[in-house]
Amino acid sequence: MQELKTAKTLYYACCPHCKTVLVQAQNGMDGYIKCPKCYNYIHIIIRNGTVTTKTKS
Repeated sequence: MQELKTAKTLYYACCPHCKTVLVQAQNGMDGYIKCPKCYNYIHIIIRNGTVTTKTKS
């Protein structure tokens, strides 16, 4: 019996201010990350193959 390996699609989220790569993640991510370069808190949502980044309000 052979097991089939499925490839995981990973997405990259960048800071909308300084363009630093913040995270590499899969669909379903919803969280906040502090940018190590410009120190802004960024809200990252990865859903249905779409990466959305915006400054925390």
